[in-house]
Amino acid sequence: MRQKARLTAVVSLLLLAILLSACGSTSKLKLTQGKRSVADYSVIYVADFADKSPSRLKGAKLETYRLSMKEAGSQFADMIATNLEKSSNPPSVVRAQPTDAPQIALRIEGDITQFKRGNALAKMLLPLAGSTKFNADVRFVDSATGELLAEITVDKNSNPLGGGYAATQTTNAFMRGASEKIAEQVEKARNPKANGK
Repeated sequence: MRQKARLTAVVSLLLLAILLSACGSTSKLKLTQGKRSVADYSVIYVADFADKSPSRLKGAKLETYRLSMKEAGSQFADMIATNLEKSSNPPSVVRAQPTDAPQIALRIEGDITQFKRGNALAKMLLPLAGSTKFNADVRFVDSATGELLAEITVDKNSNPLGGGYAATQTTNAFMRGASEKIAEQVEKARNPKANGK
């Protein structure tokens, strides 16, 4: 009887751990010891994200995949820019490199390191099948000097237990959620008094 209770407890804890880790996370803004702060910039340039994702595809399939990754890098940058513009005290947000030499801008750039669209039907019907992943390294850089000021890590994946909720976890949903969190972290860094710091 005790063994059955222990086994049930262990299985329950394992399932809980899987559920808690399933959706991944978007980290808080990790500041470096740079000379400048994210709060020093009134202009933010959001660059397209680079494709650093691994792929086993070859030939035409690889070329198609890389083109879709280029689109994803642009789409993610667009989402970040849009969410920055929605903040309560928005900076001047641009999607093109500022050309004015004296203008000081914060550049948000980064790499998409994992991108797997998955299969909604497989996720809904089968545990551990058709999983979706979206991982990215986000960097906050002084556009003039190239100095790294801060970083954010995005690590998102669909629920491995499957079901209806897992089926709704798409790369677009992960990018949208991460872009909102990134904009929120930037707003907190730019307005420390409003956040009780």
